[in-house]
Amino acid sequence: MLLVLAWPAHAAWTWSEPLTVNSAAGPAIFPHLESANRQNVAVSGDAVAVVWEDNRDGSPQCYLATKPETADTFQPETRLSQSECFEPVVVALGAGRFAAAWEEAGKVRAQVLPGGTPINLSGVESAQATLAFGAGSLYAAWAEQAGRFRRIVVARLEADSSAPGIRFAQPVEARQPSDGQSWPALAVTGDGGVTVAWEDRREHHTVPMVSHSRDDGDFAAPAQLTDLKHGGGTGAALGLGAGTGAMRPTLSAWGGQGVAAAWLDKRDFLSGYDVYAALDAGTRRFGRNIQVQDSFGDNMAQWHAKIVGDASGRLLALWDDARDGTPDVWLSVWNGTAFGDDVAVPAGSGPGAQTDPSATLDGAGRLHLVWLDRGDPQSATRIRYVRGGWR
Repeated sequence: MLLVLAWPAHAAWTWSEPLTVNSAAGPAIFPHLESANRQNVAVSGDAVAVVWEDNRDGSPQCYLATKPETADTFQPETRLSQSECFEPVVVALGAGRFAAAWEEAGKVRAQVLPGGTPINLSGVESAQATLAFGAGSLYAAWAEQAGRFRRIVVARLEADSSAPGIRFAQPVEARQPSDGQSWPALAVTGDGGVTVAWEDRREHHTVPMVSHSRDDGDFAAPAQLTDLKHGGGTGAALGLGAGTGAMRPTLSAWGGQGVAAAWLDKRDFLSGYDVYAALDAGTRRFGRNIQVQDSFGDNMAQWHAKIVGDASGRLLALWDDARDGTPDVWLSVWNGTAFGDDVAVPAGSGPGAQTDPSATLDGAGRLHLVWLDRGDPQSATRIRYVRGGWR
């Protein structure tokens, strides 16, 4: 039984005025908010931090911009990387401190901010780093080359110093991977347990897998997040080849000891990907899969799903889809038994393309949301930010 607080089913959202985050914009500058666990915004103390990658300097580089809560604009961004950089993430460490991680020159790196020294997290080829902070501990996960394929590695980092030293690192599975593993997501529960999910191709199609560890111990045998089983020729019987395909899992700590997951799932293959979720109330087992978007979104593909929860039990999912003719940012709130009606974010909808949402909840339960805003194919792409709450 899920004994966690649900938000009011019919509460109305109120939103701050939207702000532009990136200072460099132009038709030939392409910012990206693509990262493992879609973790591009964090709130620490009274400061908001946003990370992204763009090509303003002629090659992809990673940037960070911050805004004090009382400020009307974001401060000028700083560059995190020195060579080609992809998929940065950021998490809050409290008291105005953050940790960021990214892929640079074929390795994953991390840095405590402000003023910390970046370090390599792995000595071999690696990508798609992500971070999670909870119960006083900072963890990282990434996809690391191991023979022919990449596998998921999880590390506990030192978060109390200016350089996030590695306390330990271990692969989720000790054996060599039989096929690709990628795009990890992490969550640290209130009791200090660690949950990791990732894209896995051991069944020759992409399925989100999940595993848990307690007290920095070994990880449990991986299990599928999806409850549509693919063995025994199920995919072929449905006319889907090896299977339906599901991708880009995201995780969030939720309630006192729970974890929530959301991902993109193509089991309804005629309409493309849908947003699905599953909940673990603290048993270290995820329950049934739940379709997130409402019936108005059933006939088109959803993209860039993100799950967001907090210790009070608030939980919502975000994504973008084009049900109104152009891509818009949508959200749906968990009401205790289901996800409610889809709500369009006012500043993230309307003419043009509004895509790639990333979000977090602060200690007061307010939603901090960033996304990409492009008016038309010839216009500059802006990273936009807004804060939302309940009326």
